[in-house]
Amino acid sequence: MLETLIPLVINKSVEIILGLLLEKFWAWVLKDNNYQRLNQFLKMQVLALYLNWVLLKKPLKYLPESVQESNSEIND
Repeated sequence: MLETLIPLVINKSVEIILGLLLEKFWAWVLKDNNYQRLNQFLKMQVLALYLNWVLLKKPLKYLPESVQESNSEIND
């Protein structure tokens, strides 16, 4: 009887502790200042991806000659 009761008590205790820890973790993650920081980080990532796409899409003929020369030296 005791052999079956101890694992059940341990399992239930671990389940309760993990539940409380997850609840506190999500409460911390969803706090307003964490949400705002994550929102700002995502906006910066989207801006960086957009700028990267625009710069890669822009043809070399519109760039100044000094940039084209240094770019051709890199490719050589």
